[in-house]
Amino acid sequence: MAPITREHTPADSPTDTLEAYFFQCDEEALFAVSLDPSGGNIPRGACAEGWRLRTAFMLGVRQPVPAAIAPEPILRGIRAAGYYIWREGAPVGTSQ
Repeated sequence: MAPITREHTPADSPTDTLEAYFFQCDEEALFAVSLDPSGGNIPRGACAEGWRLRTAFMLGVRQPVPAAIAPEPILRGIRAAGYYIWREGAPVGTSQ
């Protein structure tokens, strides 16, 4: 019998980290994270003024995020869509 294998995903291990890029929609409290340094995969319609790169950082479940948000929702968004967008002060879901 062949062993069962599965695809490794970004949030599988607390020691896994990814280079990620933190963007802000002009001066609004609307933010995004992408693994693409150009932010080209972040929907332009979400930010009429255009996404501005703020900083690169290491994204992982035990790494600090350069915003007031836990890393888990970002990791789930990256895994599902390739990016994650949120508005400061808005609920971001559970950590499950």
